[in-house]
Amino acid sequence: MDKLDSSTIKGLTIFLALNLAACVTPALIKSDKWNICNSSEQTDSIKAQTCHYFGRHTPYQRKRVSKQYASSSVSINTSPLTASTALIDATLEKQAFGNLKLSKGDKLNIGILNGEEFSSDVEVNADGYIYLPYLAAIKAQGLSFSQLKLNIEKQLIHEQLMLSGTIRISVLPLRWAPIEITVSGAVFEPGLHLINHKSDTELKDDANSHTGDQASERSIPAALRASGGISPDADLENIIVTRGTNKMSLDLSGVINGNPVPQLTLMANDHIHVPQKDIFNDELARPSQITAPGIRVFISNLTQPASSNSQSAVDTDATRFPYGTRLLTGAIGGNCVGGAQSTNASRYILLITKNPMTKQVDVIERSIDSLIAQSWQPQMNPILLPGDGIACYDSGVTNLREIARTITEIIVPATLLGVL
Repeated sequence: MDKLDSSTIKGLTIFLALNLAACVTPALIKSDKWNICNSSEQTDSIKAQTCHYFGRHTPYQRKRVSKQYASSSVSINTSPLTASTALIDATLEKQAFGNLKLSKGDKLNIGILNGEEFSSDVEVNADGYIYLPYLAAIKAQGLSFSQLKLNIEKQLIHEQLMLSGTIRISVLPLRWAPIEITVSGAVFEPGLHLINHKSDTELKDDANSHTGDQASERSIPAALRASGGISPDADLENIIVTRGTNKMSLDLSGVINGNPVPQLTLMANDHIHVPQKDIFNDELARPSQITAPGIRVFISNLTQPASSNSQSAVDTDATRFPYGTRLLTGAIGGNCVGGAQSTNASRYILLITKNPMTKQVDVIERSIDSLIAQSWQPQMNPILLPGDGIACYDSGVTNLREIARTITEIIVPATLLGVL
């Protein structure tokens, strides 16, 4: 094989240098769809509906610009009221929501005065009934304690086991069961959730040595935590709880600002709807009883694929942040900031995030230098959300070093083999 002359080698070197030096950030298709994000001739409404890549100098703000666009991005019915249901007034509130009613799996102690042979510890079964000795199945699901007592009394009289007027019944709760509730609206994980579920250790420590159960996890904050927490576009002043055909509006803004918070014990099949606003409120992006205590993001800062992930992967703790952490802090956690200023200062970073306002994935590019200089501006240093991805790209100096290494890895073996 003929050896290559020096001009060929020089041309190959220049070709590699020009191609590799440009790879600081991923190459983008320079089409009108991308350029519109930086165009001053377009309205904010058009930009929000067509732009999902924000350049290093383009401010990024999560918002819903038009009602038409907002409705097209939400696939569920977010209206808090329907024709068949309405908000109840204060006189009916206690009747509909004040009395706790029994659910499947609730455990009770039924005591009958002078009727110990009929007394027993029972559990509401899958069909919603309880069973007492010598009595037929008694409906319990969806009933209050007073209603259950009346059902038991009717059974005793119907079976001619006790006389009317002499029956004294005690119904004591032993343990409230886990319940399923649904959550919709401005939460990160809407859908069906199980709350008030106790671990085996908690059940063993309880050991049924007493009557009564706090049921602390059958609350609205517990339900919102189970749904991933509220998103920053939530309207906390108008949360709707639906029970059967009744609805009640609650103001939970006190969880964030410290004002009094209404208490409500949830029942099985209750539905919670968190209305959405047209703005992204940064103040709601912090740990609380109704928000995510922490987030997990995915970070990559490798210059080239590593032979051993254990030596090069980002540490697990560096991908977990308190809720409310911003992009610059994530870049620091991903080891994208710092080092020798002459070689590392000109790095770039990409944030891949799902906008909760539009349900679309947005990509934000920032240079590390500008990110540090404008870290106080929310539109340049956005808040990280659960599941976001961060990719860090090296500086131009590092690229040139990689070019030199690549050329060396090609030319040296070729020289040794006699090709050059």
